[in-house]
Amino acid sequence: MTGVLDGITVVDLSRLIAGPYAAMALADLGARVIKVEALAGEDGRHLGPPFYGESSVTYMSCNRGKESLALDVRKPAGRAILDRLIARSQVVLHNFRPDFAEKYALTYDAVRATHPEIVYAAVTAFGESGEYRLRPAVDSVVQGMAGGFYASGDEGEDPIRMGLPLVDVACGMCGAFGILAAVMHWCQTGRGQAVETTLIDTMFNLMAAKVAEHAVERREPARAVNLPIAAPSRHFQAGDGRWFSVSVISDGAFRRFCEAIDRPAWVEDPRYATNADRVAHRPEMAEELRAIFATGPAARWVDAFATADIPSGPVNTVSEAMADPILAARFVAHPALPGLPLIPFPSRLGEGMLCTDAMKPPPRAGEHSAALLRELGCDAAEVARLVSERVVRLADPEPPRTSS
Repeated sequence: MTGVLDGITVVDLSRLIAGPYAAMALADLGARVIKVEALAGEDGRHLGPPFYGESSVTYMSCNRGKESLALDVRKPAGRAILDRLIARSQVVLHNFRPDFAEKYALTYDAVRATHPEIVYAAVTAFGESGEYRLRPAVDSVVQGMAGGFYASGDEGEDPIRMGLPLVDVACGMCGAFGILAAVMHWCQTGRGQAVETTLIDTMFNLMAAKVAEHAVERREPARAVNLPIAAPSRHFQAGDGRWFSVSVISDGAFRRFCEAIDRPAWVEDPRYATNADRVAHRPEMAEELRAIFATGPAARWVDAFATADIPSGPVNTVSEAMADPILAARFVAHPALPGLPLIPFPSRLGEGMLCTDAMKPPPRAGEHSAALLRELGCDAAEVARLVSERVVRLADPEPPRTSS
């Protein structure tokens, strides 16, 4: 089976999460993705524990479908091999800081000087220009700088970081989108171009409503677990100690909500007559609801709201979520990765997208170095020389795959 990007080769020079995730999305669509990484393996392999085999589970989650060439691109011989590889490719992707790209002639202008049709994609923290261009940053730093730590929790609480690589993964998705658009343009015109995706713009897109609230209201945006654009819209603890989430987003839904909690008079209560009224009075509503929900178990309330066609569900731990057979069925078991479920890309095509369980598993560092060097015209003597000079690393024997 081939994907819609069959025939497109991507040189993936990125590391950690955002860039690798973007490249993995292209592999899902059938592109050949060649991961060029440091001899010791890219930084993301070493984030952990936990590890699966030789690599972190973080690395394993965003590198399926790729080949690995372990290459020191800082050395002239390594750079010569990289140039030969790029000459046979349509896309090059990296998340180098601009000063590294400049030092090693890996800027867009430098690459397109010899490969004018290349689609050149860069993932950066704050962009390749401007005063923050060289400022080191990762997901958590960008979340904090953008105000995201104050977009969670309630007023008076300490700043809260979302404990997920939210910006990295979303940036990877956006990067894949930009690369796809540039590849389409190349197919139509034969012209390459630069694609820049930034962590900070990704975060501000996620926070667009908060930024608009600040601009329009001329104040610090409201900070509340109860989403301050609809009410009630939050999680509550039920009488059995379990938590559940419920969200009411229209007047019609509020009427059904009131019936489900046996409070029909609330429909006529001036505090709750419209969504804007409910938002204005959400703290007192939350207090009343806490008392109501304490009278029954979480499952009772979730079932009642399901019957009333109101969005609601249990607040699960990860273990509980994976014990739900419907939710767990979203994951795919890969035959080469026992015990490590993979989640497909959120957008699935009816045709032209590879099946996750049929793709190459995430590669070991240098797993495909020898084959790729032969493909680039290197004979056995040249490969041996490159290995001895520590320009290239060949894969170590495969260790046993474990999930612990």
